[in-house]
Amino acid sequence: MFLVKKLIFKFMELGLGLKTYFSLETKNPIFINFKLTPEEVDKIQSQLPSGFTIQRVRFTHLDENPHYWISYNFYELKYPKPELASVKKARLEINTFVQDAQGRKGIFVFCGSPFVSVENRWTVLGSICDFAEWLVTKIYGVGRLVPIQFNVGDKLKVGFKSSVHSVNIEADIQESNPQDKSRLSRDYWEFNDISFFNQGKTCDYVNVNSSFYSAEFFKVNMEQVTEPCVSPFFKRVPDEIWVHRGEISYLVNSMNRCRPAEWVHG
Repeated sequence: MFLVKKLIFKFMELGLGLKTYFSLETKNPIFINFKLTPEEVDKIQSQLPSGFTIQRVRFTHLDENPHYWISYNFYELKYPKPELASVKKARLEINTFVQDAQGRKGIFVFCGSPFVSVENRWTVLGSICDFAEWLVTKIYGVGRLVPIQFNVGDKLKVGFKSSVHSVNIEADIQESNPQDKSRLSRDYWEFNDISFFNQGKTCDYVNVNSSFYSAEFFKVNMEQVTEPCVSPFFKRVPDEIWVHRGEISYLVNSMNRCRPAEWVHG
């Protein structure tokens, strides 16, 4: 089965028109955001493939001005099969906003992500899901299964560590202040249409329903967050954290081959 799937995706990479669609069901998404300094922007731009340019966006409707961002997007994977309801997995994408050589705006998924949580207690279903998620990372050519702490209750607890990343967030969740609630911005909606993976070699086209546009996020009180996050580009606390309680669904047209910059400009 692996070889068959690999062959299908290879045909897709050759641009023969084969498409694979899947529904991505997410629960309680969290955005841990870093507003980038000019020095950090330069570092990130130097890591982007040829033809990609980092872009300023308004992240939520509350933003008066656009900025450059790195966003750690955590969420729980919600498996649609009822027999898998007991399996709890978290996923992490490390994103920035870009424009490619064709002028398309999108989200660039980088720094080895997406990361998916590995089961810390062995079960048959958990092992099957681990294998399925591992298989997806091999087909995509990027990503890894790692231990991830993800809990959205009265407290927010998010933890993740790799060779170059460290995130450890713990904070009380208070949703009472209406001025700290917002939806994602029109900029975010526009950039969300495309996700660039695998150093920009492939991309997913992302379709959403009304739950995406109407999802209300609330801001975490950042006075509680004191432990710095570590990445290849900075070591500091986030500028803001946004949390949504609820589910958001996406329909993904996956693994489309991107045209190299030299094809566009040559």
